Amino acid sequence: MQNLRDKLLKAGLVSEEQAKKSDAPSQTSRRPAPSSESHGAPSGRPPARRDRDENRTAGGPPRREGGGGPPRRDGGRPPYHGGSGGRPAAATTASEKPIPKLPPMPGSKAYQRAESKKQVELDRALRELVLGNQVPLEPGETAFYFMTRKGKLRRLELSPTQAKQLEDGELGVVERPEPAQIEHSLVPASSATQMYALSKKSVRFLNRKEDPVGFMNDEELKARQDAEAAGTAPEIPDEPESADEPSESPAPAEDTSGGSTP
Repeated sequence: MQNLRDKLLKAGLVSEEQAKKSDAPSQTSRRPAPSSESHGAPSGRPPARRDRDENRTAGGPPRREGGGGPPRRDGGRPPYHGGSGGRPAAATTASEKPIPKLPPMPGSKAYQRAESKKQVELDRALRELVLGNQVPLEPGETAFYFMTRKGKLRRLELSPTQAKQLEDGELGVVERPEPAQIEHSLVPASSATQMYALSKKSVRFLNRKEDPVGFMNDEELKARQDAEAAGTAPEIPDEPESADEPSESPAPAEDTSGGSTP
């Protein structure tokens, strides 16, 4: 390297000042790396960072930027109150609550439409219950009378067996709603009890021991027949169903003559 520098100087290709500068990096690169033992740090470990100590106060936790006060336990995040997307839910005031819809006033068109819809649904349920449980009529020589919901006497010509089943409370006479009119059918007492829970007027006769429905003794039946024959029997208006409506024409349970003719 020395011979090359001398040759360059002799040839006038570089000046003496440039030759000195070219020697400076090589001298720097030959300096040995400082030993970690000279600074008191253990061998093989990096020196401790001073910036960590600068952020600490004497005898306390690291200082936070922006002021004093103890650090938050939740990491400084705002409290979460639910809601979609992690956003706090907006508070709902009393004025923002939805107003419940009031039922229609009796006599209004909306009320009449609602009542008509209820009646259609009730008739459908009663008809399905009758059709699934009705007992075929056995024509015979025994006349059995019952009263319709409008107060008119109806007569069934039954066999002595079915007439006795009605008198003993094993069968009942119930309404069978049809699209054009109301017909009547015989069903077991259990089915008549189910219909009575839905609509008391749908059961026209059921001789229950404690609370008979539509029962008439001989005197009541005779008086009703005479009134209808004279044309003085009043017609009962068909009023809406009522939950607290009493049973129709209760009578003493010991009289088992039922609705048959005397």
